[in-house]
Amino acid sequence: MTMSERFIIKPSLVKSGRVMPKQANLQQSGFTLVELVIVIVLLGLLAASALPRFLNITAQAQSAAVEGMSGGFATGVTLVKAQWSAEGNSSGAAGQEVVMDGSSIYTNENGWPAKTSSSSGAETNSQTADECLEVWNFILQNPPAATSGTSLSGFEYQVTAQSANPDLCEFTLVVNGAVDPDDRNFTYNVGTGQVFVTVP
Repeated sequence: MTMSERFIIKPSLVKSGRVMPKQANLQQSGFTLVELVIVIVLLGLLAASALPRFLNITAQAQSAAVEGMSGGFATGVTLVKAQWSAEGNSSGAAGQEVVMDGSSIYTNENGWPAKTSSSSGAETNSQTADECLEVWNFILQNPPAATSGTSLSGFEYQVTAQSANPDLCEFTLVVNGAVDPDDRNFTYNVGTGQVFVTVP
């Protein structure tokens, strides 16, 4: 075979499609249907594995909010007790007044905050939900909206009192206008000043 024969295009090669005409040099762009289906399936798998994690983040945030609120509340309760002690008060008499930042709160016989409305009825075994709410509003600076009632729309916490010896104030998180189904709350023991957190 000579050199000139090597570069001659035979008509049989053109017909078989081995030599492309000039119009066929344009490149096609885009995705095939198979590629699109694969991408959609992969995105679906990623979403299915990530969604439970995002749902868990909401629950973790709600638990952290209750834990943070209880920490602030416990600090405030301790400050009232410290002020009560610094003023030279001693155990035994309920209804002793403690003044902080120009506002008064009345303590029970152990020096723990009990109510703000009056000195009478500040004993450890006579705590009501309304008195617990008074303590909530006194202890916390700019507290979240709380109620001692049963209509929870627009509130972040529901306040209840549990008759025990001594009484307990319970502050339960409100989620979407109802008591938190996971029962995230914290409890203030009026007799000992202890604050207990309950989170799942």
